[in-house]
Amino acid sequence: MKLLLFLEKPIGSKSRIEFSISGPPKKDGKGNYVRVGSWEANQWFHVAVGKTEKQTLVNVRRRLGAGLRQRGLAHRFEYI
Repeated sequence: MKLLLFLEKPIGSKSRIEFSISGPPKKDGKGNYVRVGSWEANQWFHVAVGKTEKQTLVNVRRRLGAGLRQRGLAHRFEYI
């Protein structure tokens, strides 16, 4: 399962960016996390692992959405 980010105004030449989970879950003092990112956007970060893959991608959506709202960028998400 993957998360697609659609930007209303393209950044550079990108208006559609695909994010996916990369690698197995890992554990630190705060709990389980997984690496998520996009080769297209060259952006990688860690998010908390959900009970299902979709719940993990919901965590990704929350994190990306918060940053985009702070910057005032109109966007929408889609799961595939």
